Amino acid sequence: MVALVVGVDWRCQMHRRKALEIFSSFLALCSSPSLLSANTLKQGVKVGYLSISDHLLIIAKEFSKSVNIVPLKFSSWSEISEALRAGAIDGAFLLAPLGLMLRANGVDIKAVLSSHKNGSALVARSQIGGVNELNDKIIAVPSKFSIHFYLVDKIINENKIKAKIVELPPPEMPSALLSGAIDAFCVAEPFGQIAVNTKRAKNLLFSKDVLPNHICCLLNFNSQILNEPFYDDLLNAFKNAANFLTTNPSEAVNLASKIIGQKSSVLSDVVSKNIVSYSDLSLKLQDLENLREFLISKNLGSQKLKNLNISEYLAL
Repeated sequence: MVALVVGVDWRCQMHRRKALEIFSSFLALCSSPSLLSANTLKQGVKVGYLSISDHLLIIAKEFSKSVNIVPLKFSSWSEISEALRAGAIDGAFLLAPLGLMLRANGVDIKAVLSSHKNGSALVARSQIGGVNELNDKIIAVPSKFSIHFYLVDKIINENKIKAKIVELPPPEMPSALLSGAIDAFCVAEPFGQIAVNTKRAKNLLFSKDVLPNHICCLLNFNSQILNEPFYDDLLNAFKNAANFLTTNPSEAVNLASKIIGQKSSVLSDVVSKNIVSYSDLSLKLQDLENLREFLISKNLGSQKLKNLNISEYLAL
């Protein structure tokens, strides 16, 4: 009887050891890059975007061969930034200054592409005859951490005028302009052309004429994504989307309007006027360094931003 009990205990110990070995092997497998890749492929790569023409590249979901790109729409820059910081999404289109600030504050992201070049306009009330008439007027931008603030500051300085710059949510800009609450605004499309299409506002300047081929939003990914075996296909999907927007604008806009949630007629207006460009999505270190210096000069940058190695942020 005793021998039987000992025998059973011995076998149980062997089973427990075997179970532990199997469990340990399972944990190791789960943490291996191959399984992480498989899980990511199964669940999809979650990419955040806003309902603006700057983010038309989100149609890349239709051009990926091996990975499911899952578009997730956000309503504000703060929400999309926090989601990327918290790891709730794998990538996001972000205003370039916001990407710089996140990276400077320790968020492990890399900028892989410009989501477009140019893409905005300084829109004013129809009564405004030219830039000089904006002296002592109110100009709205979406955020002080935006290329639009950089552009408006450049316009003001080059034309030697004074103006009050205020921050305003983009969807509110057309109505604020038409009601007389502001005199002009600079923001991502299609809000500028929404105001212009009322015939009570006009394009005073296109951003491409203020700073040719300028960046605005950058496509950022969690750094780990760049080490995944499917990354090349993921990146190519966005590049192919850019090519499709350039060579087949009508089809691309119809596809994008369903994802972005803006009327295809308004998006077509943006593309047909060549307000935005997708032919060159390259990133240049100097562009980001210029932005950093601008933020610091406006007391918007921290010591962490001053110390940021921007070359490590860019996936060049």
